[in-house]
Amino acid sequence: MLIVEYLSKSYHRFLPDLAEHANLKSRFLITLNGPSSSELSAIIGDINSLTNKSVQVSTAILDKETNQGVGEIFQKAKVSRDILLFSGADSLLEKRAGIRGSHDRDASFDLNELQKNIANHDGIVILATDKKQILTSSMSSKVNVLIRFPVADK
Repeated sequence: MLIVEYLSKSYHRFLPDLAEHANLKSRFLITLNGPSSSELSAIIGDINSLTNKSVQVSTAILDKETNQGVGEIFQKAKVSRDILLFSGADSLLEKRAGIRGSHDRDASFDLNELQKNIANHDGIVILATDKKQILTSSMSSKVNVLIRFPVADK
């Protein structure tokens, strides 16, 4: 996994490489840790201009979208060759607490199905979280690039 600091020299070297990955038919997973909304907009603009691809922003994780809805998002991106960006991906990147009862399992968003869709997707998938966090070991082995954003002054 390549770790890149936002707006660093390595970030500016990475962006042209992203254009090459956008044209390949293989999964490429990027995580954005800690961007503000303005930084997220800026990186989407960078990606759009360099790859000539649209970035399809989804709140499916936050909205706890159904498996069918998530499948439709990936199918649309497959046909259009769009880049997928899932905002609010905290639950996918953090360690999960155990499920206590069967009703909890049915009420929760199916992260396993989302992970399967990501693994089978031929294109770029970006997982964005506004938190500074360390990836779980299982996710860090799947991520190609981690872009870290500076801590905002309060």
